[in-house]
Amino acid sequence: MKTTSYIYILLFTISLLSSNSCKQQEQKQSIRVSTNSLKAAVNGKSYNAIHVTGFISTIPNTLLLTGAMGTGEDIQLILPQEVTPGTYKFEDLLVQGKYQENEELAGFATRGSVTITTHDIGNKHIEGTFYFTTKPILQGNPSFDITEGNFKITY
Repeated sequence: MKTTSYIYILLFTISLLSSNSCKQQEQKQSIRVSTNSLKAAVNGKSYNAIHVTGFISTIPNTLLLTGAMGTGEDIQLILPQEVTPGTYKFEDLLVQGKYQENEELAGFATRGSVTITTHDIGNKHIEGTFYFTTKPILQGNPSFDITEGNFKITY
């Protein structure tokens, strides 16, 4: 009986320590502050993304930049992995833009451009501006005008 009590106390202590350790780790992770930003105007309404990320996709070696609101609404820019500073038209299909209001309302850029002002591949940092008009993915849905776009992202 005494051995069983010690085992329960030991298990309880271990669970407390691991729980406390997880809480400390969560606190350390939540302190990390992102300086990434992606802003624009969507049909004239201000859009300041809450979750901004960038990553390199291995197939087909593209750089995907995303600015999301956390509600299903997002703006994405798809660029060549080693894109250099300059202006690129969406019509040329070298770059692509997408806006999604929700699961049903989304469209890809048919007109507009993205200007890369800085791309430091070594430090994985990119900055630029963009604007585009979308063509709806589903026929009958509205198009969107994305203007005054700018981003600063470390990926």
